[in-house]
Amino acid sequence: MKPIDMTAYRPYKKIGTSCALRKIGPKQVIWPLIEHTDAENPNFRLRVITRKDVEAVAELWRASYPEVYGSIHEWILHPEAYEGRVAFFEDWKEHCVTRPHAVMVGEDLQANKVVMASIYTKWDENLQIEASFIAIHPDFRKGRISTSIWSNLASFYKWLEDSGAEYVTVFCETWHNITQYIWFKRLGWKIAGIFPGNFTRWAGGQQEYRGCTVHFYRFLNEGARYATLPEEWDLLPEVKELWGYLEKINAQSREEGL
Repeated sequence: MKPIDMTAYRPYKKIGTSCALRKIGPKQVIWPLIEHTDAENPNFRLRVITRKDVEAVAELWRASYPEVYGSIHEWILHPEAYEGRVAFFEDWKEHCVTRPHAVMVGEDLQANKVVMASIYTKWDENLQIEASFIAIHPDFRKGRISTSIWSNLASFYKWLEDSGAEYVTVFCETWHNITQYIWFKRLGWKIAGIFPGNFTRWAGGQQEYRGCTVHFYRFLNEGARYATLPEEWDLLPEVKELWGYLEKINAQSREEGL
């Protein structure tokens, strides 16, 4: 976009006294390449998606996360929707910069099958990544491969530190609390809030409902340096009370590993 001369304008009030400031300039999140084999289980490998994987990955989502049918996330069920959205290994040099979504797959080399997938969404101008989805194929949720997936989970997100992002978020569904436990108790992320009825979700057949999601956040790199602190927030008393309670709860969040 063409630069705008902002010298004639002023912010609503002076903000940024509690944090570091920096000059506005180009901001970009670049997807890091990942190729990782589990040392404890050489049959399990993490890598980025290739075009040959698209049908298998879409089928994995249908089997593992069919609740997104009919929602804004339904595109992950349709193989033809991946082109133009997702960064593919074959064009990585270009796609890691230009494509809004990265897809990491977990592969059982012995079975020659994609058994896990995770999708990430980036917003360059905000230096932000959303860890949008993770799913394990129902046939592989128990056993040695499942153990490898969970034991390598922390590495799924450590690679994001090389992306240039400063802020990463994730939302967890509420039909179980397994992922809530992992992100909060094991990975050390902080609770941002609960969004009742945030997304439409499939209930089977042609029925749907609005599902509730729990949202978590984590700063990467030096992102926390540029985040304003509560001392300069203007909050209603009730909102301030809520923030205090969230801080108390988030103090229990620990990066314990898996």
